[in-house]
Amino acid sequence: MNVWMAGRAAAAPRGPCGPWLCLLVALALDVVRVECDQDPLDPVYLPAALELLDAPEHFRVQQVGRYPPANSSLGSRSETFLLLQPWPRAQPLLRASYPPFATQQVVPPRVTEPQQRPVPWDVRAVSVEVAVTPAEPHARVLFHLKGQDWPPGPGSLPCARLHATHPAGTAHQACRFQPSLGACVVEMEFPSHWFSQGSATRAELAYTLEPAAEGPGGCGPGGEEDPGEQALPVGDVELRPADPPQYQEVPLDEAVTLRVPDMPVRPGQLFSAALLLQHNFTASVLTLRIKVKKGLHVKAARPAQPALWTAKLDRFKGSKHHTTLITCHRDRPAGPDSSPLELSEFLWVDFLVENGTSGGVAVTRPVTWQLEYPGQAPEAEKDKMVWEILVSERDIRALVPLAKAEELVNTAPLTGVPRHVPVRLVTVDSGGALVEVTEHIGCESANTQVLQVSEACDAVFVAGKESRGAQGVQVDFWWRRLRASLRLTVWAPLLPLRIELTDTTLEQVRGWRVPGPAEGVLEPEAAGAEEAERRVRGCRLQYQRAGVRFLVPFAAHPLDGGRRLTHLLGPDWLLDVSHLVAPHARVQDPSVASLEGGRVLVGREPGVTSIEVRSPLSDSILGEQVLAVTDDKVSVLELRVQPVMGISLALSRGTAHPGEVTATCWAQSALPAPKQEVALSLWLSFSDRTLAPAELYNHRDLGLSVSAEEPGAVLPAYERGAQLGVVVSGAGVKGLPLHVALHPPEPCRRGRHRVPLASGTAWLGLSPAPTPAPALPSSPAQSSPAPEASVGGERWAAGSVGGSGDVRHKFEQAEEEAGKEKAEAREEEEEEEEMVPAPQRVTELELGMYALLGIFCLAILIFLVNGVVFMLRYQRKEPPDGAADPASPQPHNWVWLGTDQEDLSRQLDRQSPGLPKGEGGCPCESGGGGEALTLAQAPAGGTTSSSSTLARKEAGGRRKRVEFVTFAPAPPAQLPEEPVGAPAVQSILVAGEEDIRWVCEDMGLKDPEELRSYMERIRGSS
Repeated sequence: MNVWMAGRAAAAPRGPCGPWLCLLVALALDVVRVECDQDPLDPVYLPAALELLDAPEHFRVQQVGRYPPANSSLGSRSETFLLLQPWPRAQPLLRASYPPFATQQVVPPRVTEPQQRPVPWDVRAVSVEVAVTPAEPHARVLFHLKGQDWPPGPGSLPCARLHATHPAGTAHQACRFQPSLGACVVEMEFPSHWFSQGSATRAELAYTLEPAAEGPGGCGPGGEEDPGEQALPVGDVELRPADPPQYQEVPLDEAVTLRVPDMPVRPGQLFSAALLLQHNFTASVLTLRIKVKKGLHVKAARPAQPALWTAKLDRFKGSKHHTTLITCHRDRPAGPDSSPLELSEFLWVDFLVENGTSGGVAVTRPVTWQLEYPGQAPEAEKDKMVWEILVSERDIRALVPLAKAEELVNTAPLTGVPRHVPVRLVTVDSGGALVEVTEHIGCESANTQVLQVSEACDAVFVAGKESRGAQGVQVDFWWRRLRASLRLTVWAPLLPLRIELTDTTLEQVRGWRVPGPAEGVLEPEAAGAEEAERRVRGCRLQYQRAGVRFLVPFAAHPLDGGRRLTHLLGPDWLLDVSHLVAPHARVQDPSVASLEGGRVLVGREPGVTSIEVRSPLSDSILGEQVLAVTDDKVSVLELRVQPVMGISLALSRGTAHPGEVTATCWAQSALPAPKQEVALSLWLSFSDRTLAPAELYNHRDLGLSVSAEEPGAVLPAYERGAQLGVVVSGAGVKGLPLHVALHPPEPCRRGRHRVPLASGTAWLGLSPAPTPAPALPSSPAQSSPAPEASVGGERWAAGSVGGSGDVRHKFEQAEEEAGKEKAEAREEEEEEEEMVPAPQRVTELELGMYALLGIFCLAILIFLVNGVVFMLRYQRKEPPDGAADPASPQPHNWVWLGTDQEDLSRQLDRQSPGLPKGEGGCPCESGGGGEALTLAQAPAGGTTSSSSTLARKEAGGRRKRVEFVTFAPAPPAQLPEEPVGAPAVQSILVAGEEDIRWVCEDMGLKDPEELRSYMERIRGSS
């Protein structure tokens, strides 16, 4: 028992430590992770405006979680733009401005693949011919300028020069872009010796762009030299030594097939069609009925095998149609050498096209064919086949669709405005002529869930109902018998929108009140109050503001239905669509916050709400972000000031997309010249560890003042357009410090509100070495007044100078007010809000350390409580009285079970006969007339014995007697006849005869005399 208790005591306090230790380790690891995830750089940048001019479609882009970029600082800003459409009209400009300073630069040319070289024009090259032959040794390539329209004029468009490279030599040919279509065709004739290789060969095609020149063709004669790496690839063309026939076979019935030329014909041209018979054709007579319209004539019918067949030609003229009946007779059967299913020519029919076809427009001439011969199937006797011949005065080689752009960003689901890409269809003629086609055009989109085509086939578009994007989606066009395809890339937004807020919890700014509607109505007795007090009561609380940006990634889905997406620019790039969705954004509860200009979120009163963007097409929510406005107070700890004396700009091209442009601008902060204007960029640093540019706040709510130590050094510059600008007289070699202070607006200043909310220092020019900041003067009377310029507030002079670097930032205590203002502040201290600096928000590392400390204290407390509980549980028993003597042995408890009369009488006889009644037992009186069970106690001075009971069993069961005997050392006053260490016996005393009788029956005392004797002995002993 002692061993078990010792083990329990050792294990009891150890039990809860295991889970607590695991929790402590997990929290420690989480604290380390939180500390590692913290970004040491503050999200600040120069709030200069960067905008693209003369760019039809562009977006601001950013990487996920990297705004502002890592290279941004208080004096610089970097933005990345994506230009989607080319610009043949003029190069776009990128403008950087921070009033009153501005600069701009021309965007560098696009970068082409795969050479990664900039080109001034975005050109699409289409090879018309796939193969050329000695009969037609001309290769034609169409060049098209993509992008917006360009001004009409002969000198604005460049020339395209085609270079063909073959193992047998090189060839060069140029064309000049036509202003009407922005396209031109180069028709290059290959030398005849290029086809003398004996087998098919290939020639590589490439092109270069060059400025237009004076002359009949508009392009210079050059180009004989090798272009080298400057040429852009077009593709290759196959040179075949023989011209494969171009024809089409159409079955007239099961035994006769018609073979017709598959190419347009010109007026005055003579062409032939052939009829082919299977060798198992057994009929001896065949009649062919041909019906043609005016403008087409059947000149002759010639049997291919005059020895086997003869042909007779009959003509019948009508008002609209001419009918020709050709009757063929077989002279003798065919030889048995050929296969029964093999086709062989048996008749040639010659056609002649008349001159004049509607002014050069291609027209079709239908020709109807009908066969009649003995043994023909009855259902085929009335079958007629109509064949259309395309007749044109021009030798049309191909149909080519021209699109303004080859990729489309589908913003229609965000704005509800369809996006269109204009398409023109042109035909390429022999000789390089281009003609636009506008009538009788057919078109169809291969995937309407990605891209649709207009009914007039003059544009492809997305209307907002499309569910996905794709790369290389195909749109088919056809005109007459010519067909062409156009492939485009459609980028679709991946919803929901990402709404990024610079701060999701807007808190009340301590001590900052702004003009606004007064809460409540002035009481009549207060109507005669001072004007200043009425103005102050008309001010409202100022809450923090946050910048809002709406971002979304764009992607293209695979055409085969897979799940792997292709992202525009990359999977970690987002497009800023704030300018598109801002009109559809709103705050769910306008009483809590409001959205100003779609870019600034303004807190109004405490509460929780959300900013959401709804679809203009279905009113569904495209994106949502929860925000909270609380009445917790934060303080403006400092102003981070950046002087701006000019703007510099640098542009660079990216490699992720041909239209990627990165712009970086930075502030110039050299030594100012006399009468130099300086703009000051301000960032407000709050006690909740958030930063906000002053541009987020209304300039009427900012009471800003600027001061310098030198007399007459600064003057305000209201008229220059800067929100906070000064004119400085110049700076010495050591630079000029400027002190900036932030106050509430003038109408809302009273008492403590006259103390600046925050202040900051900026250096113009070179700053001194780091030295301790000089102490503030003890009173304004002991220091000379500092010249100052104020904006939106009263005059105030800052006096603390210190720190190092071009821009100085530090926490500065507000300078003491003048005597009159100080006295007024004391009088109104109880009425106005206390301007006590708010404590800084506890960092995540400090929170983790505090949590660990609390958990350790809790574990110690649980350990102590566990130990106390153990002590109370296992040491509550007191030792027996005999245990007070150290020499006395411990008592032992025994339980005796038995039914023997001798054992019972022996136990009863061992009791001391001399004990008086009442000492050895304590009989209890029963209220029911019978004596109850009594407890016999040990003699005086002995140990207290445990109580013994006589238990009854259920009726019919055997009754047994249970006796508890305690062995304890005998007291000193024990009788000498009792041996030392004899056990003290506690007998069970019964009160009535009935209770004793059933016990005796169980002991075997059935005889009345034995029972009576036993009862007398019991009574005598009691």
